[in-house]
Amino acid sequence: MARIVIVVCIVALLGAGGGFWYWTTSPQYSLEQMKDSAREHNLSKFQMYFSIDQVADEMVKDLLASPLRKTLGGEYLERILSGGMVSENTVRAEVASSLASDLKRLVETGSFDVTYEKDSNKVSMGSLDRRLGISTLSVRQVRDIKVEGNTATITMIVHNEKFNTDLEMVGELQNKDGYWQATRIVNAVACFQQLFDLEAKNAKSGSEP
Repeated sequence: MARIVIVVCIVALLGAGGGFWYWTTSPQYSLEQMKDSAREHNLSKFQMYFSIDQVADEMVKDLLASPLRKTLGGEYLERILSGGMVSENTVRAEVASSLASDLKRLVETGSFDVTYEKDSNKVSMGSLDRRLGISTLSVRQVRDIKVEGNTATITMIVHNEKFNTDLEMVGELQNKDGYWQATRIVNAVACFQQLFDLEAKNAKSGSEP
């Protein structure tokens, strides 16, 4: 009888250990680690689960290829790109690097750099934050997670406090052999468009959220 009890206990422990391992290698666990590291302002841990440089690069690539390019960069950026003064790849790299730096600052300090006002031509998360309330975004609900091979697609409901509205945001994570890392916001253009539309609506009504 004692042997049976011991065997049962071992099996139970192995089962619990297997369940814990499965949880720590799931996309849900990586999401929790992102939130915890952001709250702790732990940049190195955050970047393990959220590739800031890659997300910024993919976001800028999508935005520069969309009608929002002029809205984001203004006449200055439009003149540079349309006039062929600098290649789009160069602009993309510079803007992505700037935005990545801003996002890293947000994780480390809890706020964006406010010195953007000294350079009206700079595309920065600080300027966008003032207009669109980027830093007020918070995940309200994880609606769906789909895993196909080494790619996970996560659909989340994100709340924007500035406009008191919810956005549907779709993120893409890649399996890094033991954990998942966010590499892209799939619908970044649609999310920014929704926020710009809300900004315009408030400006037209003369209200400031």
